[in-house]
Amino acid sequence: MPRVQKSVIDEDEIDTVLESDIRFTGTIDTPKSLLIKGRVSGTLTCGDELYLAEDSLVEADIRAVHLTVRGYFKGRAVASESIQILAGSRVDADLEAPEIYIEDRENFFGTATETEPPEHE
Repeated sequence: MPRVQKSVIDEDEIDTVLESDIRFTGTIDTPKSLLIKGRVSGTLTCGDELYLAEDSLVEADIRAVHLTVRGYFKGRAVASESIQILAGSRVDADLEAPEIYIEDRENFFGTATETEPPEHE
Protein backbone atom coordinates (compact mmCIF):
# COMPACT_ATOMS: atom_id res chain seq x y z
CA MET A 1 0.00 0.00 0.00
CA PRO A 2 1.37 3.43 -0.90
CA ARG A 3 2.74 5.63 1.82
CA VAL A 4 0.12 8.37 1.99
CA GLN A 5 1.45 11.80 2.89
CA LYS A 6 -0.16 14.00 5.46
CA SER A 7 -2.68 16.38 3.92
CA VAL A 8 -1.14 19.51 5.44
CA ILE A 9 2.52 20.17 4.80
CA ASP A 10 4.51 21.87 7.55
CA GLU A 11 6.77 24.23 5.63
CA ASP A 12 9.19 24.27 8.56
CA GLU A 13 9.99 20.65 7.69
CA ILE A 14 10.82 21.49 4.05
CA ASP A 15 14.40 22.42 3.16
CA THR A 16 13.56 24.68 0.19
CA VAL A 17 10.33 26.49 -0.72
CA LEU A 18 9.78 28.19 -4.08
CA GLU A 19 7.01 30.68 -3.29
CA SER A 20 3.98 31.43 -5.46
CA ASP A 21 5.57 34.56 -6.97
CA ILE A 22 8.49 32.55 -8.39
CA ARG A 23 8.64 31.84 -12.14
CA PHE A 24 11.57 29.55 -13.00
CA THR A 25 12.68 27.92 -16.24
CA GLY A 26 15.70 25.62 -16.29
CA THR A 27 17.20 22.88 -14.15
CA ILE A 28 16.77 22.39 -10.42
CA ASP A 29 18.88 19.70 -8.76
CA THR A 30 18.69 19.38 -4.98
CA PRO A 31 19.49 16.54 -2.57
CA LYS A 32 16.96 17.91 -0.07
CA SER A 33 13.18 18.31 0.17
CA LEU A 34 11.51 20.89 -2.06
CA LEU A 35 8.08 22.55 -2.08
CA ILE A 36 6.99 24.35 -5.25
CA LYS A 37 4.18 26.90 -5.01
CA GLY A 38 4.99 28.88 -8.15
CA ARG A 39 5.54 28.14 -11.83
CA VAL A 40 8.41 25.93 -12.89
CA SER A 41 9.34 24.45 -16.24
CA GLY A 42 12.35 22.36 -17.16
CA THR A 43 14.05 19.54 -15.29
CA LEU A 44 13.65 18.83 -11.57
CA THR A 45 15.82 16.36 -9.66
CA CYS A 46 15.10 15.98 -5.96
CA GLY A 47 16.93 13.54 -3.71
CA ASP A 48 14.14 13.59 -1.13
CA GLU A 49 10.46 14.66 -0.99
CA LEU A 50 9.15 16.88 -3.78
CA TYR A 51 5.82 18.63 -3.23
CA LEU A 52 3.84 20.49 -5.89
CA ALA A 53 1.49 22.77 -3.96
CA GLU A 54 -2.16 23.44 -4.74
CA ASP A 55 -1.57 26.55 -6.87
CA SER A 56 1.66 25.37 -8.49
CA LEU A 57 2.01 25.06 -12.24
CA VAL A 58 4.82 22.68 -13.20
CA GLU A 59 5.76 21.49 -16.68
CA ALA A 60 8.83 19.34 -16.21
CA ASP A 61 10.74 16.12 -16.36
CA ILE A 62 10.91 15.10 -12.68
CA ARG A 63 13.08 12.62 -10.78
CA ALA A 64 12.53 12.34 -7.03
CA VAL A 65 12.41 9.86 -4.18
CA HIS A 66 8.80 10.79 -3.29
CA LEU A 67 6.54 13.07 -5.31
CA THR A 68 3.28 14.55 -4.03
CA VAL A 69 1.12 16.58 -6.42
CA ARG A 70 -1.70 18.94 -5.38
CA GLY A 71 -1.42 21.44 -8.25
CA TYR A 72 -1.00 21.29 -12.02
CA PHE A 73 1.69 19.00 -13.41
CA LYS A 74 2.46 18.21 -17.02
CA GLY A 75 5.39 16.10 -18.16
CA ARG A 76 7.05 12.96 -16.87
CA ALA A 77 7.86 11.85 -13.34
CA VAL A 78 10.01 8.99 -12.12
CA ALA A 79 10.17 8.37 -8.36
CA SER A 80 12.38 5.78 -6.71
CA GLU A 81 9.79 5.15 -3.98
CA SER A 82 6.35 6.74 -4.48
CA ILE A 83 4.14 9.18 -6.35
CA GLN A 84 0.91 10.61 -4.92
CA ILE A 85 -1.62 12.53 -6.97
CA LEU A 86 -4.04 14.15 -4.53
CA ALA A 87 -7.61 15.33 -5.10
CA GLY A 88 -7.84 18.76 -6.64
CA SER A 89 -4.72 18.34 -8.74
CA ARG A 90 -4.64 18.18 -12.53
CA VAL A 91 -2.02 15.89 -14.04
CA ASP A 92 -1.19 15.26 -17.68
CA ALA A 93 1.89 13.10 -17.32
CA ASP A 94 3.57 9.75 -17.53
CA LEU A 95 4.36 8.43 -14.05
CA GLU A 96 6.75 5.65 -12.96
CA ALA A 97 7.33 4.50 -9.38
CA PRO A 98 7.11 1.37 -7.21
CA GLU A 99 4.03 2.88 -5.52
CA ILE A 100 1.55 5.17 -7.25
CA TYR A 101 -1.54 6.56 -5.53
CA ILE A 102 -4.07 8.56 -7.53
CA GLU A 103 -6.79 9.93 -5.27
CA ASP A 104 -9.04 11.30 -8.03
CA ARG A 105 -8.69 9.86 -11.54
CA GLU A 106 -11.07 12.44 -12.99
CA ASN A 107 -8.24 14.95 -13.50
CA PHE A 108 -5.48 12.46 -14.36
CA PHE A 109 -4.49 12.19 -18.00
CA GLY A 110 -1.49 10.05 -18.86
CA THR A 111 -0.01 6.74 -17.81
CA ALA A 112 0.93 5.28 -14.45
CA THR A 113 3.46 2.44 -14.42
CA GLU A 114 4.37 0.70 -11.19
CA THR A 115 7.98 -0.43 -11.24
CA GLU A 116 10.06 -2.72 -9.05
CA PRO A 117 11.23 -1.09 -5.81
CA PRO A 118 14.96 -0.33 -5.66
CA GLU A 119 17.14 -2.90 -3.98
CA HIS A 120 18.56 -1.71 -0.68
CA GLU A 121 21.97 -2.93 0.37
